[in-house]
Amino acid sequence: MSELAALLARIPYLAPHGLQAAWATDGSVTVHQPFRPALANYVGIVHAGAIYTLAETAAGIVANELVNHLGGFILLSGATVRYTRRVEGDADATARVDPAQAAAARARFETEGRAEINTGVVVTTPDGETAFVGSFDYALRRRK
Repeated sequence: MSELAALLARIPYLAPHGLQAAWATDGSVTVHQPFRPALANYVGIVHAGAIYTLAETAAGIVANELVNHLGGFILLSGATVRYTRRVEGDADATARVDPAQAAAARARFETEGRAEINTGVVVTTPDGETAFVGSFDYALRRRK
């Protein structure tokens, strides 16, 4: 089991979503959500909550990577989201953090034991269309 698969497996809430994650060489992460009827809303398309879960999971992976090896953890503190089209099947969420912001947050965390970071996410459909754009704010905290 990969490190990302193990991370996802430790979060019981995610089990029904069947998420699969992979790092890209540019430091972004992409999380894939295969369509399953259990993720559909009353009209048969992917429920907005399932899309949000997909996006926040990708954002959380990127934010967590900044502090996990330093004895830290993340807490979602805010989000701004926009659903731009319906999702009728599989979907992918790609999250990334600005490298300069990541370096500044990591440096602050190392000296103060706390920091904040904003992670951007785009969810796309298999045909490459954007279905969701989000921005997730995380508090980075040291484990006690």
